[in-house]
Amino acid sequence: MLEEFARYSALQRDQAPLAALLVYLKRKGGYVQLNQIWKDLGPTGGGPFWNQTTLINKLDKLERMEVLTMERRILPSPRSEAKKKTNTFYRLNPATPLYPHIYSMLKIYKEEPGRYSSELVEKPLDRLSDLAKRATGTDPAVSRELEMAMELIGEVFSVGGDEVKRMIKERMAGKGMITEKKTVQKKEKSTDRKKDGSKRRAKKDAPPTGLSEEAA
Repeated sequence: MLEEFARYSALQRDQAPLAALLVYLKRKGGYVQLNQIWKDLGPTGGGPFWNQTTLINKLDKLERMEVLTMERRILPSPRSEAKKKTNTFYRLNPATPLYPHIYSMLKIYKEEPGRYSSELVEKPLDRLSDLAKRATGTDPAVSRELEMAMELIGEVFSVGGDEVKRMIKERMAGKGMITEKKTVQKKEKSTDRKKDGSKRRAKKDAPPTGLSEEAA
């Protein structure tokens, strides 16, 4: 798949539209309706696509290469619920080797104090293909890419290495990718305290053994 994608990328006179499409779908996360993609990336949304046919052709090609997955859904017509209409949805395939490296096509820069923006690097598809190929092998440069990414985050936000790791960890925890051990331990301790409290209350409320025997 990577070789086919690289060949297809080489045919692009301008790599920006296809790269922008991949970044857009990665940011969206899930399935996005074709009409919405055209609205955001077409001339109305100030996107790179001026022709809907061109956009659809690229989506179909990426779907055939299994970079994207496509789904058709039958939904009620917005004008009349009695009528049904087939709508097409696309999303990035998380299983593709390209998926983890989509954002590598972007570079971050500082516009003004406290405000940052991103733009595509030069020949973004070539960079994407190169990183994906190296990641599938045993190229030690891949780990260096991660180090460089962490250095970039540190420079952009003016923080040290430990702070960068904390920021990444919080981001992953927020997305549910990891669970903080401390949080789990706190919950377990809280549960244990409640159990111990219940046992103590039960023991306190229970009648003394001597009284029950005398009453018998």
